[in-house]
Amino acid sequence: MTDTQPQRKWQILGGIFLLLFGLSALPGEAPIGLILMAIGGWLLWKQLNANADLATVFTRSDDDADFDIDEDYAPRQTGAEKVYAHALRAVEQAGLDPDTAQVLPVDLGVMVFQGDNDPVVYRTQPIPDDADYVQPFVQLRLPTRAIGRIKFEIIDSDGQIIFIHEDVNNLERGRNLVTPSARLPIHDAHAMSGNWQIRITADGMPLAVHKFRWAETSTRAIRRHITADGELSNELRASLAENRLGKMSLDELLSFQDGDEQPQRQQRR
Repeated sequence: MTDTQPQRKWQILGGIFLLLFGLSALPGEAPIGLILMAIGGWLLWKQLNANADLATVFTRSDDDADFDIDEDYAPRQTGAEKVYAHALRAVEQAGLDPDTAQVLPVDLGVMVFQGDNDPVVYRTQPIPDDADYVQPFVQLRLPTRAIGRIKFEIIDSDGQIIFIHEDVNNLERGRNLVTPSARLPIHDAHAMSGNWQIRITADGMPLAVHKFRWAETSTRAIRRHITADGELSNELRASLAENRLGKMSLDELLSFQDGDEQPQRQQRR
């Protein structure tokens, strides 16, 4: 509970008291009773409507700080608030209005892990399909401190949910970088031909739906042509043969022809 909650509690009780006192004063002192009821009603309306939308998503916490990432932003509204354009599209894909959302994703994407290298952030670019792991992330802007359960889901091009993870997060007023405490391992069995999705929710309420694609690498292309027992597929064999023949000169072809004909002549003799 925050240090402002006791004050809010007393203001709500004071509003109720003024309403009741004003109601009791109406028979004898109607003007004073109406004034007291108006003040009490205003206090109640102010406190009960404060952050009403946010209360349905998060519970208050005790933190109060701002977090910001200075990257390439797309201007939003008057320019005072700047967020990534693809983040706004993801909010709209979730069925929300970015101009009225209390909890607003301002940046999102995936961190790609390959071997022992540092992770690389991908937002809208196709992700290389030879990645070892991917880990989604989102940066949320909040008007006040809060605690909430943030859930990440990754859906493949077949519509299958292949990653789901939910954590309780202590969120601060301003911007908060949130990522699940788990990664999705990538392997050849995944369907990578179409769009994938990252779905982000807070306590069951949608926040963003982000789409991304995969880029086929040469390593993945070769593995796709290798059979389960380690043999090359017929398609890859034919491709290799064509490339080899295409690079051979006429003299080389004739030398192979002479080499093949020489044993045949000896056999005839």
